[in-house]
Amino acid sequence: MIKLSEKGRKILRAIYRGVGTAAVSLTFGACNWLMMPMMYGMPVEYGMPPEYGMPPYEQEDFLLEGIIKSKKTGEAIYGISVWINEISNYHPLISYSDGRFETYIPLPIKDNYTIIFTDIDGKRNGSYKPLTINLTREQIEALSESPLIVELEEIEEEAEDDESSENAEG
Repeated sequence: MIKLSEKGRKILRAIYRGVGTAAVSLTFGACNWLMMPMMYGMPVEYGMPPEYGMPPYEQEDFLLEGIIKSKKTGEAIYGISVWINEISNYHPLISYSDGRFETYIPLPIKDNYTIIFTDIDGKRNGSYKPLTINLTREQIEALSESPLIVELEEIEEEAEDDESSENAEG
């Protein structure tokens, strides 16, 4: 073992004191849970600021389910994305092969919800026009008892092709 001089020991003690003080300061500074409610103007019993997620009393889990059908034929449509505006930003629901979509989703407590249905699989099962519907909170709650039935209109491509060929001839 190496013997340190008195001066060397004092220098090491000062370094350890500084590192210890910095570690304690950083630990408590990064996790200032005592001051957080007061800083964000929240009740003291609740300690998480709003930008870190929704408080539990501002959202509820709802069953969102329904069936997507063709308005023309009445057949189920697969591959339709279901977006809830301002809520499902990253991962939409996709309708299954029987046209159903379902999920339990935490929704913020609001009066109205906008749901957007979009055909994202191209022409694989036909092309359909996007549809936007607005549902009230009561209608969303009722989906657990009776699923939403959505009918999408097909995009008529043959009529467009016929018109373009007639214009080219005339």
